[in-house]
Parts: sequence; structure tokens; C-alpha cells
Amino acid sequence: MNDKDLISWLKLAYCKNVGPITFWQALSRFGCCEEALAWLARNNRANIIPEENWVKQLLELCNKKGVTIVTGKNSSYPVQLKQLRDAPTLLFVKGQVDVLQKDMVGIVGARNCSFAAKKQAHLLAQDLGKAGFIVASGLARGIDRSAHLGSCQTGTVAVVAGGVDVIYPPEHEDLYNDIQRHGCIVSEMLIGTKPSPNHFPRRNRIISGLSRGVVVVEAAIRSGSLITARYAIEQSRDLFAVPGSPQDPRCHGSNLLLKQGAHLVQSADDILQILKPEFNLTMLSEPEAEAYVASVEDFSVPASLKEEILRGLSETPIEINFIAQDFKLNSQEIMAIILELELEGLIVRQANGTVSISTQV
Repeated sequence: MNDKDLISWLKLAYCKNVGPITFWQALSRFGCCEEALAWLARNNRANIIPEENWVKQLLELCNKKGVTIVTGKNSSYPVQLKQLRDAPTLLFVKGQVDVLQKDMVGIVGARNCSFAAKKQAHLLAQDLGKAGFIVASGLARGIDRSAHLGSCQTGTVAVVAGGVDVIYPPEHEDLYNDIQRHGCIVSEMLIGTKPSPNHFPRRNRIISGLSRGVVVVEAAIRSGSLITARYAIEQSRDLFAVPGSPQDPRCHGSNLLLKQGAHLVQSADDILQILKPEFNLTMLSEPEAEAYVASVEDFSVPASLKEEILRGLSETPIEINFIAQDFKLNSQEIMAIILELELEGLIVRQANGTVSISTQV
């Protein structure tokens, strides 16, 4: 697409009251953006067309920030996404644009999730990456972060609710930079846009739209991940869910999806049997849990940190070193916290270096 065509595309895409569905209908009717814009001008609707100077300034700003604009006519535009009736008219991309042409699996879940769910998301993403899939998620805290971390080396796409140049949440700056080396950041929102609540459902439809299948790792009944699941069904994507304890409200939404017919997932093999049955995952088995042994020195345990760690635990045993890595704690710090929680009867420690929440709590 030459500069003239790109400017026309952007003008039509950013006409007032023109959303994706209207845009694609106009393009279908008039054949090209220039003809659609000419029709608007002839019918006294030129006032809804953005100024060409504004469009040129947008292009200059994208160039300055290292952002690529991928339109629906660009060969880099994802094939899966283009199938949607309300496919984004264009994508702003930061990073490796070529990954958008590869097969993807979406992994989503709650921000407030258990350590076991974080580990599961990481392992699923890691194994799906080894099987050749790009992992798509939303760069949020919790499950999204774990999914991106697990697939950073093999390729991951972060679909964000604001502009691709806006790092949100701010503590994910390092992850944001890492993703661009082997994947990309994607958004349909203008660069510079701050995320707002109404942007997230639109973001979710892109995650499912990019993907051949969507995996919900852990989600409560009111979790936004269920919106992504609904989009996946509407878009005829395979829907998967990881089962969780019926006693844990954080799992009630994902368990409901299983009850309604989602594919049950215990490992990446369950996903690959449906999306890539020819692939053998036997060589990608999970390593045994490494026991975490450390001395406990004098360390004052902040009550807020102890409470946050306790909230992340569930009845599913999780490695102590996984918790330490998640909170960036050294061995003395994590062992002091584990000791206090154990002495208070709030957790149960196993001989293999794992802990779980006490069922007596």
C-alpha cells in the first residue's frame, strides 16, 4: 500500500461515527477508500472526514515511535482476524510484525489468580510455543503476565487496551520490552491512548479473533475472561478451560465453561490434540518440582506481603521457589514468610518443597 492509499485508508477509518462494520461495508460498496471519501464529499458529509494534516502527523508520530500500521489490505494483517465481521480496520504494531502471520492460541484468565494458575499458564504457554504456536494474551497482571513470560522466547503477542506506546500496567515495562524482541504489542487504539474500562471488551475480541483457540486458565464468574470466552464461541474458535477447585471462587467461571462444553485442559497436549494432532508432546513433559531449601535468617515479614502471598495460594500445591520468583524474594525472605504462615496454621508444607493452603482455615 502506497502513502496515498494509506492516507485515504486512515481518513475513512477515522471518520466520525464510522466503526469497523461501517468501514468494511463502505469499502465493499465503493471498492476503495478514495471512492468512499469522494461519495461523502459529494453528499455534504466532508465535515466528518479528518484533516489530511492530522493523518500525516499521525504517520510521523508512528514513525518516530517505531510503530507499524498494518491495514486490512496489508499482507501482514492476520488471516484469522480478517474473518471477523467487526475486524479492526487497522492495527498499530510495535515489535516483530511477521509473528502476526503465525498460528496463535489465546491464553487468558484473572488478574487476581492463584500461584497454581500462574504456573499452569506459564507451562501451557511454554509448551505451546515449543509446538510452534504464538501465544496471544492481554499484558494484564496475573494469568496474562505468566502466559507472556512462558512464551517470550518462542513468540508472544500482547493485545493492549490502550495505545501500543502506553505501558500498562507500568510495572510490566521490562516484559513489554522483552515481548517486542520475539513478538509484538498490538492495538487498534490510537497511539497515546490511555486504557479505559470500555476498551477492554474490544481488546478481548481481538485476542480471540487472532487465535485458533482460547484457553481460560482461571476465572471467577464475573471475570472479564468470560467475555473473551464468549467472543471465542461467537467467532467459532475452539474454547478450552483449566479445571479448578469447586471450593475456590476464582475457578467458578472457568469451571462453568467446562460445564457448558469447553474442552478440558490439564496440559498443552489436550490443546494440541485438537489444534495440532500431529504434534507429539511426550518430550515436553513437566520437570519434577525442585525442593526449595534455605536457612531462615532474621527477616521482618510485612503483614501486607504475607496476606498477598496467602491470597495466591490454593489447595493445589505450588513450589516455594515459584512464589519467591513471582514476588522477587530471596531465599531467606520467602522462607521466613513460609515459616510464619506454617506456624499460624494457614498453610501446609510438603517434603518436596511445595506448599498449599490449609483446608482447616
